[in-house]
Amino acid sequence: MNPIELMSRVTFETGCVVAVLTFLAGWAGGLPAAVGVGAGGTMAIVNFRWLSRRVIGVLGQADAPVSGWILGFGVRFAALALAIGALAASGWAHPVGVVVGFTLLPCTLIRRGLLEAGRQG
Repeated sequence: MNPIELMSRVTFETGCVVAVLTFLAGWAGGLPAAVGVGAGGTMAIVNFRWLSRRVIGVLGQADAPVSGWILGFGVRFAALALAIGALAASGWAHPVGVVVGFTLLPCTLIRRGLLEAGRQG
């Protein structure tokens, strides 16, 4: 599996899990829980795709500048911090829901990596 296929598959699988858990969080915990899970999952997916695109781009270039990497890293972190801060300040999203949403992508990525390793080994 190439990096673009991995990125697409992880994005799709995480999106499906986020959608289901957003519904369940809304049913069990109300609107703030649903918004938290949905927003956290969406931010994790956007962050993952942004980082994946940068890595794929750098892998294609032998002499990629480090300054662009550092700037992109800072911008990505600042955007996430602002989004999380806005969610926390508005009271629309439950903080635990945001953490749950963020946690779904790493779990999906690890699961996908283990499945691929099992197929190849």
